Amino acid sequence: MGLVIVVGNAYFPANPHPSWKTYDGLADPLGWLLVLAGLVPLARTGLALDGARWAAYVATAVSIPMFLPQVRHELNDSGEWALSLPQIIFCLLLAKEVAEQAATNHPDAYIARRFGLLLWAYALVAVLPAIVIGAELHDFDTAALGFAVLTNVAFIFYLFRVHRRTWLGGPGPLEIHPRAPGNDGSRPD
Repeated sequence: MGLVIVVGNAYFPANPHPSWKTYDGLADPLGWLLVLAGLVPLARTGLALDGARWAAYVATAVSIPMFLPQVRHELNDSGEWALSLPQIIFCLLLAKEVAEQAATNHPDAYIARRFGLLLWAYALVAVLPAIVIGAELHDFDTAALGFAVLTNVAFIFYLFRVHRRTWLGGPGPLEIHPRAPGNDGSRPD
């Protein structure tokens, strides 16, 4: 849930003056604290999360001053890209570890494929802005940003999709017990 807060935006006030002076109602530092809290039980499962944990610490530290619009406003495109790298590296390392565990220790081809693709998508998200900004290919700004958003949404979706796996620290499959005959809320004849 912490990544939902980090990726999402809820800017306020509606009509700020000056126009750049908006705050994010979904404060990224709070999201990163939730991510760090979520890594604690995940690390107990045996996943090697040291690199991801350090990237989350750095992303948390970066997100604190970036919450202030006065700081965020002073950055150019390359500065914003550089400060987004800890988040990208965290997601890349988490996707890598989940994909490797799913492929080797817990034969789960579904998770291995999905998180393996996300690993490569995050590698592309990390380098695409450098190429677009460095080569001044401004026609591809929207495409690069769209790909990054799509990758983040897919990553969050698949994390929610696999969170019940016991080898990821989840409670196991959800069991729905069928209702007894006559106990389905219908009226007897």
